[in-house]
Amino acid sequence: MVNQLHITKTKQLSYEEFQQAHDLWNQEYPVSLKDRFSILLDGVKNFNHYLIEDETGKLLAWAVYFEKDNEIRFSIIVDGEHKGKGFGKTLVNRLKQDLDEFYGWVIDHNNDLKENGENYISPLAFYEKLGFEILHDSRLDTELLTAVKIRYCKP
Repeated sequence: MVNQLHITKTKQLSYEEFQQAHDLWNQEYPVSLKDRFSILLDGVKNFNHYLIEDETGKLLAWAVYFEKDNEIRFSIIVDGEHKGKGFGKTLVNRLKQDLDEFYGWVIDHNNDLKENGENYISPLAFYEKLGFEILHDSRLDTELLTAVKIRYCKP
């Protein structure tokens, strides 16, 4: 199915793409992170977005990598209706193709609620399966987010 979809790499999101990514963010991430999509790249100059869209231009999955604190970081969102179809893996593999090393923060528990009232399910096992190292000693513990840092480095 992924082969039939349009995958785009872009520096700048259109207004419609931004709105769709913002809506996906609010829909798929915990409520504590609601409306924080727009500040993800505040002050960041080096970044690129990846979009997986269907034939109508509907955003099904989004990823971004960006430079912050002297390291390349990433974020990924897959529309809940399309999880399990390989979109997340496709985006991670594209990041692996383009980057030698990158990091992310991953919620490592299932205690947070999403906007629809369902629990946010940690994607940590997904990233482990794709070859990421879990940096157990690097943690974020804030009011908004409890997460562990992960790292991918090309062999």
